[in-house]
Amino acid sequence: MKLIILRGNLKEALQSLERAVTENNNLPILKNILLKADSRLTLIGTNLEIAVTYITAGKITEEGSITIPFTPFYSIINNSSSERINLATSGNTLVVKTDNYEAKIQGIGAEEFPIIPKIEDQKDILEMDSDILSEAIGQVMHAAQVSAAKPELNSILFDFQLGLLKLVATDGFRLAEKTLLNNSFSTTFSKGVRALIPLKTISEVVRIFPKGKRVVIRLDEHQISFSSDGSELISRLIDGTYPDYTAIIPKNIATELTVARDELINAVKLVSNFSGRTSDVKMRLKEGTNALEVFAANQLLGENNYLIPVKRKKGNGLNETAFNWRYLLDGIRPMPSTEITIGLTSETKPAVIKPVDDDSLFYIVMPIQA
Repeated sequence: MKLIILRGNLKEALQSLERAVTENNNLPILKNILLKADSRLTLIGTNLEIAVTYITAGKITEEGSITIPFTPFYSIINNSSSERINLATSGNTLVVKTDNYEAKIQGIGAEEFPIIPKIEDQKDILEMDSDILSEAIGQVMHAAQVSAAKPELNSILFDFQLGLLKLVATDGFRLAEKTLLNNSFSTTFSKGVRALIPLKTISEVVRIFPKGKRVVIRLDEHQISFSSDGSELISRLIDGTYPDYTAIIPKNIATELTVARDELINAVKLVSNFSGRTSDVKMRLKEGTNALEVFAANQLLGENNYLIPVKRKKGNGLNETAFNWRYLLDGIRPMPSTEITIGLTSETKPAVIKPVDDDSLFYIVMPIQA
């Protein structure tokens, strides 16, 4: 193998592979990435749970392949000041040269690298803009949870139905659902499909695929892939049955308040400085006013409160209700509207938070019981 490549192109490729490579593994080959040169340079990294493939341009003068340790190679490219990088193999050694630098990295033969799986059904796809996909993921993924006991909660539910796609996440204490209608994507699927995508995988999708790209999604019974312009991420799916989350969605809202999103975020952040061991802040309608009071008290620190004007109110008054302030912020921050509604049935039932004039997204959070 012999080629010349621009440092920027190679660095971008290595950044995409970074989290697919594992250093803490008993298999040395998984610390390596595969470099394969033919008409273009292909780089592949895998930890056996996910695999990332990145194809980039270079001036190939001799075809070949090798696997090399990711960490030292990435450090060399990241810290190099030269724009042109020369790569060449000599047996199982990769020679890296610039105008004033040379390194020889001991590798392993390409035949030792794990076989990267492929999606069985390459015909059926779902395609959308990376901006839409990343925004939808960002609006729900905070509600998921890393859990060894309940792996299905360590995932995003990918629920495609004819005409719409739902992304759902929950950890048992909060839940977020985003619905994309068919004007947001194109598809060749003729029937509905459901899949549990690992949280680490979905985080990588947001990181790897930049704005302004078209992302193609394929899946079969055990795997899902995301690809765009020479980049592909393929991941195992989580086996299991997703909880029937529709059962916890409140059917009747007793009180619905509309407030400014940014002001509620500021109120929760300020008041949380006095929250207790359960990270609780409380809400209630200020008596005799049209204001939402957000407050917290701590026996050791003191107390504070913040009044937010209520722009619209429906239903009954709001009794004192306590929430985990971190959970509140996780749900409110990704909402795109300048105003949000808070819907409550009682101080012991979950609250439903939605952006105003946008029925595609909602967030449910359980109150803290006294």
